Amino acid sequence: MVLGSFAQDNEKPAVGVSSLIGHVSIGNGIAGGASVADSIYNETRTKTPVFTIGADYTKGGNFSIGVITGYQRINLNVTDTFNNFLESGDVNRFYLGIRGLWHYGKSDKIDLYSGVKIGIVAFSTGAISGPQAKKSVIKRENNRTRTSFGIIPIGARFLITDNLGGHIQMSIGAPTFLSVGMNYRIL
Repeated sequence: MVLGSFAQDNEKPAVGVSSLIGHVSIGNGIAGGASVADSIYNETRTKTPVFTIGADYTKGGNFSIGVITGYQRINLNVTDTFNNFLESGDVNRFYLGIRGLWHYGKSDKIDLYSGVKIGIVAFSTGAISGPQAKKSVIKRENNRTRTSFGIIPIGARFLITDNLGGHIQMSIGAPTFLSVGMNYRIL
């Protein structure tokens, strides 16, 4: 789900609230995820899409500022090929960041934008199963927090009605690489 601004109306502030699914990465693997970086381990993983909620605000003009948060669950199955054991567990990925967007074009129905973002990505593990759960490689490799910088080369929002619209966005950096969603303008 996403809250998003629309820069089409330069006369008043715009903030959007998503409805339905909203700002969801499409495809399995388009968003990054957790892993184990060691050659003695083989891993398989399944991931949920990244679900995001955000809000942007503009007083008019071509610039907006906003916040975005995202969540993804990754299930890892790791086989230790040296000791021949398997462990399984969930890794939760949470993102919280701010973004600035530059809007271009003067259309009442389409908002094209580019921007930058900075945020924090936190990985945490859930329950781990397997014979070596107390020495879990999944926990060792995936309980961490880091700063994330990103660029939004292109994004587009389009209005279907006066308040309801959709968007598609490409970005480099967390929480997604490609996302589609729906927006609802409340102001």
